[in-house]
Amino acid sequence: MKLLYILTHQIHNLTPLFRELSIKKNVDFKAIYWQKISSKYFDPEFKKIIDFGIDQFEGYSHESLFNEEKKSYDFSFFFKLKITVKLVKLLISSDYNTIIFHGYSFPHIFGLIIAKLFNKKTIMRSISYNLGKKNLLKKIIRFIYYRFANFFIDEYWTIHNLNEKFFLDFGAKKKSFVFIDHCQGEYSKLLSINKNLLLNKEKFTNKYDLPNNKKFIFFGGRFIKRKNPEYLYDAFIEANLSNDWFLIMVGNGELKAKIEDKNRSNKLKNIKFLDFQDQKSLINFFTYSEILVLPSELGDTHGNIAAEAVQFGCALILSNMVGLRTECIDNKIGLVFDIENKNELVDHLRLLTKESKILDNFQKNAFEFGKTKTPEHAANLIAQSLEL
Repeated sequence: MKLLYILTHQIHNLTPLFRELSIKKNVDFKAIYWQKISSKYFDPEFKKIIDFGIDQFEGYSHESLFNEEKKSYDFSFFFKLKITVKLVKLLISSDYNTIIFHGYSFPHIFGLIIAKLFNKKTIMRSISYNLGKKNLLKKIIRFIYYRFANFFIDEYWTIHNLNEKFFLDFGAKKKSFVFIDHCQGEYSKLLSINKNLLLNKEKFTNKYDLPNNKKFIFFGGRFIKRKNPEYLYDAFIEANLSNDWFLIMVGNGELKAKIEDKNRSNKLKNIKFLDFQDQKSLINFFTYSEILVLPSELGDTHGNIAAEAVQFGCALILSNMVGLRTECIDNKIGLVFDIENKNELVDHLRLLTKESKILDNFQKNAFEFGKTKTPEHAANLIAQSLEL
């Protein structure tokens, strides 16, 4: 089986999967990137140079349509036109017989058409949902765009019910669905290489100037409107939790200074703000946090950091705008609140910090559920689906 995976750039939660696919028997795997992004690149939402701390190119075959290393992404219309030309040429000349497209960007639509003309199997992987309100014109344009693209797709790799509904809304047939878990991180491998990455709690709290006798609630990500960190900050204050609990907020972005200024005015000592942490550092934050909160607004997608946190047994509190919400409820790994009702978030914080049995059950379920979010598990599902 010759398997080609096409995506806009290297994505840190997919490169571990690519490494796993590359060691499968009877598969010739290759990733095609539109562009080559430096491992230390400028993220416009974090507003800083970041490095996820993992090798994004090791252990699998890859090629970039534009191979000059960049410090930032280019998703301009003109660049997409150039990508379309290169992608069409690649697919015409390629002998790979199964093509996976990551997302519905218009160069991929042209790629789908060419792939079908040359009798290749086409697979769509799109971490997309139909959430929020849209005006009639936008609904019509989206329907025509996605419905047209779906004429050229043989198979859809889905991640859960909301994702399935997205495909169904635009004419995909359920018989073409294959469930492939969305994997996140390669923490087991990182720890097997270097067990010293996992600190004991005293060393961890000393390193980040955190209290050693508290239970931690964790937020990690971009401090931007979509991720909604101020909403959590305000809810945490309103919840007025016992002195046992401490909020850690990790990341960077345009809203961080505003929230830090607000906290200086409030003079709260049970909240700590830290900068972006790479994959290796996150191991300790997940290990020593009891609860992860993801208060995202419309526009967020799956909730990647939640898929990471459950691998360490963190209970979840998610907004109803997070794609992982259905899995959170179905697998009893946490609570979901309506983004329009902050009181629900406040109540959930109070419940999980007061009712230890409920929290313990969520954490046990989360740890088991987390076993399905590893790159090894996703690679096995892909191999099964392709009958490798």
